Amino acid sequence: MSNNKLYDICIIGAGASGLAAAIESSRRGLSCVVVDKNKKAASKLYGTGNGRCNLTNDNWDDDVYYGNTFPFEVFDHIYTLTGKRPRNFIIDYFKDLGISTFNKNGYYYPESMQASSVVWALLDAAKGYGAEIINSFEIFDIDINSKDDIFYYTVFSTETNEEGNRVRINARNILLASGGLSQVKYERTNNNPEVLVRDSLGIKINEFKPGLCPVSVNEDLSSLAGVRVKVRMNSGNKTEVGELQITEKLVSGIITFNMSYYMEPGSKIKISVLPRISTDEFVESFKSIRLKLPEKPLLLFLNGYVNDKLARYFIDNQYGEIGNNIRIKDITETGIRELYDEMTGWTLTVKEKKGFEMSQASIGGIPTHLINPETMKLNGDSPVYKGLYATGEITDVIGKCGGYNLTYAFITGYLAGRSIK
Repeated sequence: MSNNKLYDICIIGAGASGLAAAIESSRRGLSCVVVDKNKKAASKLYGTGNGRCNLTNDNWDDDVYYGNTFPFEVFDHIYTLTGKRPRNFIIDYFKDLGISTFNKNGYYYPESMQASSVVWALLDAAKGYGAEIINSFEIFDIDINSKDDIFYYTVFSTETNEEGNRVRINARNILLASGGLSQVKYERTNNNPEVLVRDSLGIKINEFKPGLCPVSVNEDLSSLAGVRVKVRMNSGNKTEVGELQITEKLVSGIITFNMSYYMEPGSKIKISVLPRISTDEFVESFKSIRLKLPEKPLLLFLNGYVNDKLARYFIDNQYGEIGNNIRIKDITETGIRELYDEMTGWTLTVKEKKGFEMSQASIGGIPTHLINPETMKLNGDSPVYKGLYATGEITDVIGKCGGYNLTYAFITGYLAGRSIK
């Protein structure tokens, strides 16, 4: 890296969108350098999908980005360019990089089931086309300059050279692909993407907040630690079905991550642990068992439907200390209906949403009204916008779990990389 070299593009962030942009800009012959604060590129990508890297999805309902239409404007443009909807674009894009995918219940993963395969393919392609990757590059500031009628940005590192001057990179264009604040500890420096955009570039940013995160509740759930169960969850007027996970202190799992977007401290969460069983089915099953096995413990009857810890929990809530001794014959039809209502109307109160370190993605970022969905270029009157692009999580877009955030990141990186001049 030379302090005097003028690159066509400096990409800040070697994540999903940054590497896609590096591939596409370098493929076109542009000189590209990617800087990242971490010791290795794509450090967050290694852990996505529990290390399996869920790339995309079959389901594209309007609410997968919580009603935000901007991602669909981006996808409409990719369809105009390629004739492919987001799922097929991602599948084919990675096939061209040597990554085969497979469909598991509508979720697409690399055949290796290893996120590292995806990372290595992206890095290999980017470097193969000539992109430079610089790790452990912490940003101090970004300036804009004009010399001999050439406009360019200077990205200053916190490091200094032998002469005591800050290491710097000059580039005609800057792509902000540094992500949000999820899963990372950031100091309040310019290496924090929120501070970088606001203080170094003077762009108003919608404050980052934790998204796709577990929540703690006021109720004591310690007896349910380790339980995983398929449930229907409602918060406010939003409902979703999926797997709930419970630890000693938290309510977690994909369904909680997705629904956490609608939750705040004090929010009520209504849960049905019998999402596939109707009242009549449950009651008729109970009546049949009562005729055949009247001495059967109520606990064992419920254990035929739910985890034994959940069965004990609801019996304790309904009957207290005598619950352990209750037999099927002791319960009336009214009593079993009340128990069913308890199990399908279980209500918890949110104490707090957990922070960035436990969140899967960030809410907030650069307002999308500033961004051209066809190129990912920022538009504004200030000179700072002249060659400025933004992709992925640093933009104010968040998707649900299921590959939606990665799909958006890869496609926005692709569009920026092919649009930079």
